[in-house]
Amino acid sequence: MYKLSDIRDIHLEISSLCNARCPLCPRNFHGYPYNDGYVERNLTLDDVKKIFKPTFLNHIDTIGINGNFGDFVMNPESIDIVRYFKEYNIDIGISTNGSARTKNFWKELAKLDCLVFFCLDGLENTHTLYRQDTMFKTIINNAKTFIKAGGRAVWKMIKFDHNKHQIAECQKLSEELGFSNFVIQDDNRDTGVAVDKKGNVVHVLGTPKLISDVLLEKKLMSFNQLLEKKKNDTVSLKDINPTIKKNIKCKVKKQRSLFVASTGEVYPCCWTGHSPRTYGKGEYYEAVNAQLKDIISPNNALERPLEECIKWFDEVEQSWNIDKFEDGRLVICNDVCGGCK
Repeated sequence: MYKLSDIRDIHLEISSLCNARCPLCPRNFHGYPYNDGYVERNLTLDDVKKIFKPTFLNHIDTIGINGNFGDFVMNPESIDIVRYFKEYNIDIGISTNGSARTKNFWKELAKLDCLVFFCLDGLENTHTLYRQDTMFKTIINNAKTFIKAGGRAVWKMIKFDHNKHQIAECQKLSEELGFSNFVIQDDNRDTGVAVDKKGNVVHVLGTPKLISDVLLEKKLMSFNQLLEKKKNDTVSLKDINPTIKKNIKCKVKKQRSLFVASTGEVYPCCWTGHSPRTYGKGEYYEAVNAQLKDIISPNNALERPLEECIKWFDEVEQSWNIDKFEDGRLVICNDVCGGCK
C-alpha cells in the first residue's frame, strides 16, 4: 500500500475517554454508558515519543487529532504531546467537544499554533440534544479564551433536523466571536434515539431508520431488552448483506496517511480502526471487523517498530481486487471509499 517513508499525514487518537454521551457515537449505546469492546486509555507523552521517532516526524506534514472513541481534552498530557509534534514544524488540527479544562489550558494551546475545531451543534437550546453532558456556555467560553490568546478556531456543526434552522445564526455568532471559519458536517449520521444514563429515552434525533431506533421510539421494546438483545446477537456478513461492488479509491492511500489509536495500534484509517479484534457485538461492525481480524498482523507500535505495524496494509489493498465479499473483499473499504474520486 505504501512504505513508512511515503507517509505524510497522521490521524491520531490520543485518548479513548470522553466527557460526553453523544447518542450516535460508537463509544456508547444510544448515549447509555455501555462499552462494546474498546480499551479506555490515554497515550502518554512517552508513548508518543516511542511511536513517532524524529526520523519519521521529519517527513510528516500534518497531524489530525480526533479519536474514534475519545476526546483530546481528556488526555492529561495533551498540551505536552502537541508541543512535541510542533518541534518538527508539523501543521496540527484538533477536533474536540471543547467542554473541559481550565482557561490556562486553552491559553497554552493557543501558543502552539494549532487549528482547533470546536464541535458546537447548534445554540444553547439545541447543542446538548446531541452533545449530551457537554455545556454550550463552557465551550463558548473556552473558545473565546483560546481565540483571545491568539488561537485559530473553527466552529464545526453537525447538521440535524433539530438545529438546521439555526445554521445562519450559528455562523453569524462564530464570526462575531472571532472564529476563523464555520463548517457544516453533513454525513447522514444524524438520526437516532437518545437515552439518559439510566436508559430512559429522552428524545429522538431525526427520523430513525435502524431497527433498534424504531423499536425504542415506538416503545416496542424496552431499553434493557434492546441492550440484552445486542449483547446476545451475532451479526454476520450475511446479515448486513453487502451486494454492490464499488470501485475503491482509498482516501488515505491518496493522502499517504495512517491512523494510530490510543492503544498504540496502527491502522490504515479510522474506519478500519474501530478496535477490530474486540469491538462491535450485535451490530454492523461485528461483521466488518470479523473480516479485518483475518488479515491484521501484530500492529501495536508500543510493542514493535512502526514499519512492522503497517506491513499488513498491503493485504487491505489486495482485498480490493477480490470480487466477492464472502471471499474477502472488505465491506468497510467498499462502503467508505467505494465510488470516491
